[in-house]
Amino acid sequence: MGVFIQHKRLGLLFGELPNCLWVLLMAGLKVRKLDGTMLLDSEKITYGLVKSGYLTQGEIWPRKRIRSINLDPSQGTSWADDAPGTGDQQWTFTVPDCVAPMLFLVGDGCLNGVSASGNTRTYIFGNASGSTKVYAFDQMREMGSGPRLRCRNVATGAITFNSYMVPLNIIAQVAAPGPGTQQGNSYVTAYAGGNNELIKGSYPSIQYSRVRVPLGNEEYAVHLPFSRNAAVVDNSDAMGYSVIEGAGGYAGGVQFMFGPAGGSPSTQAGGQRVGYYAMVLDRMPVALVTRTSNLPFPFN
Repeated sequence: MGVFIQHKRLGLLFGELPNCLWVLLMAGLKVRKLDGTMLLDSEKITYGLVKSGYLTQGEIWPRKRIRSINLDPSQGTSWADDAPGTGDQQWTFTVPDCVAPMLFLVGDGCLNGVSASGNTRTYIFGNASGSTKVYAFDQMREMGSGPRLRCRNVATGAITFNSYMVPLNIIAQVAAPGPGTQQGNSYVTAYAGGNNELIKGSYPSIQYSRVRVPLGNEEYAVHLPFSRNAAVVDNSDAMGYSVIEGAGGYAGGVQFMFGPAGGSPSTQAGGQRVGYYAMVLDRMPVALVTRTSNLPFPFN
């Protein structure tokens, strides 16, 4: 006689028959919703929420200038800090005991790098703030206590699903829009339908180009699998520097942005037009989107 358990988080009935659970694991557990869409396949890699919180303030990375036009720009010793004491603020988020995390942002942020120490990784974002929210998902693992559904890989014993963890649910994929109006070999804005924003107060100035893509009436968090670099000529002092792409969610949709890359070289732009240069257009990033309404914050 079977014993049926109502699982509150997944909203499903699971049947547990004597001597049959092992057979289900060998074959792989597949769970579908009433409409036929797949909810769980224990033979696939499943991600769950391991941590959420705000970005924290990190280092300030100075921009760089070449010491002499006669020096080899490929050598680090050819560069010096530009305007010592100033630079671009970086923000961090640390994920301990991780395997292959995916970070989803709500708000501004462009990933500038990752530092690793053992199984702990610290993600470094530029063009962000302490109000940027981060949701970190990783491969499901042994986590939590009390009654829960767990699936294991029979060969390795590794957890493939743990109902204690909130599973990652990708609800949409949003492609970055193409560039704005072209002028010669540059673009007025990095995105069609977007706008530029110049923050000028103390050197170095910060040039953003961003666009918002409406999606719905909820708050969304966004993961950008890869980003692009470009160059910008600042419309305040004809300085040129590198920018890097980022994406984040907001209450209503998804935004893409370009902002200064950490440790960017900074040069006089001469007679170049103000705008965005050397943009990669043969491949466009596609943002992965999840809703935040069912995600605990802060968490762990």
